[in-house]
Amino acid sequence: MAESALSKLLVRADGPNGMARDLPYRYLLMDLDGTLLDSRGRISGRNRRALALASSRGLTLVLASGRTYPSLYRVGRELGLPFHLIANGGAVGLGPGLASVLHTSPLPADLWPEVVAALEREALPAVVFSHRHPEPPLFYAGAANGHSHFEAYLGRHREHARVLPALAGAEIPCVVEVAALGAGAHFEAASRRVMARFAGRARTHSMVLFLSAQYGRITEFFAAGTSKWHAFLAMFPDAARHPETVIALGDEANDHEMIATAGLGIAMGNATPELKAVARRVSADHDHDGVAEALEPLLLA
Repeated sequence: MAESALSKLLVRADGPNGMARDLPYRYLLMDLDGTLLDSRGRISGRNRRALALASSRGLTLVLASGRTYPSLYRVGRELGLPFHLIANGGAVGLGPGLASVLHTSPLPADLWPEVVAALEREALPAVVFSHRHPEPPLFYAGAANGHSHFEAYLGRHREHARVLPALAGAEIPCVVEVAALGAGAHFEAASRRVMARFAGRARTHSMVLFLSAQYGRITEFFAAGTSKWHAFLAMFPDAARHPETVIALGDEANDHEMIATAGLGIAMGNATPELKAVARRVSADHDHDGVAEALEPLLLA
């Protein structure tokens, strides 16, 4: 790397005996939907070029998403670049090419059925995700006639879905996530009640999810401590020692920890107000090359 370019990537870190030393940014941790992907689910040419330049400069690319890993991998491989991936909101971490599992954070076997039962009592259609690498993950639903947003999700992933009428009592191995999908006042109020019930026992959040030409919401439950940032640090111990070497970009509630803690946390222009409040910078939105706008000043010299 040319000296002028390298100087753009240096951050300060405390070295031995309190002496300061220079470390370059080494990792690029990036959300997918609402960040790298635009509102049509595409990666712009300018964003592609920015990521290619980042990779050529030696940054390790890590794509982190609430999606399951086959879905995330299909998008990532379009870049033609090496990348690691973090799926299911931080519950699963895989190496390049899906060759190795580097991190998993399963829900306790006695907890996830409680979450499903609580969702069902609130008339919220539940989805249970099972990690099965190297086989594709499966998700299990308790009914096939829920809200239209739920139906859209079920329809999109039909080949990986299994419908079990008695979902809370089913035997499902390696559950990494329980979720509910829907929209409207009832969904949001009921979601808040269930999240409050499991506060402290599970990691929970609710956020926007775009499906089938409509916006809805997804409310998610993970093992306590699960997050994209936690998975990233487990996968890259050097980054755990030097978080200042990480650039992170995101837009939603499940990006909060990585944006707040990375050396350079960047919120998209379409990010939630809460995420913008903890970010070091705010870039353009996902429909206006926000990823490239954030990275180009660091990479072009």
